Amino acid sequence: MKQLKKLLVIVDPDNAKDFVIERAILIAFHYRSEVLLLMNKPNVLSQEADSSQSLASRFFSSQKKLFTEHYESQLAALKDRFEGQGIETTTCFSADKNTATLLMRKIREYQPDMVLKSIQKQGTLSRILITNTDWRLVKNCPAPLLLVKAQPWASDGAVMSAVDPLHAKAQQNQLDHLLMDTVTSLAASLHLNKRVFHCYFPDITTMFPKAMDAEHYVKQVRKAHWEKIQELVSAHNIADDEVIMTRGDLVRTLAKAVRRDRTNILVLGALSRNVVEHAIVGSTAEKILYDTPCDVLIMKLNR
Repeated sequence: MKQLKKLLVIVDPDNAKDFVIERAILIAFHYRSEVLLLMNKPNVLSQEADSSQSLASRFFSSQKKLFTEHYESQLAALKDRFEGQGIETTTCFSADKNTATLLMRKIREYQPDMVLKSIQKQGTLSRILITNTDWRLVKNCPAPLLLVKAQPWASDGAVMSAVDPLHAKAQQNQLDHLLMDTVTSLAASLHLNKRVFHCYFPDITTMFPKAMDAEHYVKQVRKAHWEKIQELVSAHNIADDEVIMTRGDLVRTLAKAVRRDRTNILVLGALSRNVVEHAIVGSTAEKILYDTPCDVLIMKLNR
């Protein structure tokens, strides 16, 4: 990962304890990044103020002004926090009705090296709420996207990446190397451990009832996967004891590894896919975002 010179932080206007602020301060401090704090809060009074006349119009205009001043003051207080850490910070408040479109426009204009956004718990339930805006960012954001969950980082935690070195596509191989660079850079800059995760699932259904043949086949599959993993990580100064290779269900074993290694950031890669693959990969991505307790950083090759 290249140096993070510019961070765009999407601030939740309705969450006074937004963990994305803590993450942004920490990352910006270590990388010496400049920061844009972007807040959008659609204002239902805007349309009324534009269409009404006389006294009513003046009332709506004054309420619109108070509305804007309230949220701009929140951004000003956040700016003071960042600048208190020596972080160059600017702010932008908008009342656009289409949040997703606004965010993508600002991302294209600012061209950040990373976008940070929180994803919240769904009321009193333990599962998080991933909005349509979140998914549009996952799909369309050209910059690395850090989705932040509402919990503190472990001081002795890790940056973990999930890779697929046996994939036949050249794009996937390039993406895996990008993920390795990202894990190495973040772990070094943020003083965290680094981990590489890979899960394989050998198809032994055609081997039964020959149990001995199946056992031999599984060992051969494991050996082939381990050799590919070593080939990948050796180019990035990642030791064997920093690699986690499991067999079985991807989401379940990944979530277990994330918890065991006190992972703070899970780094995932995203490729352009056809419609059929979108349905499969989208479902897996949703499960990972729901079931892993850490922040998720989504990387793409299109930068």
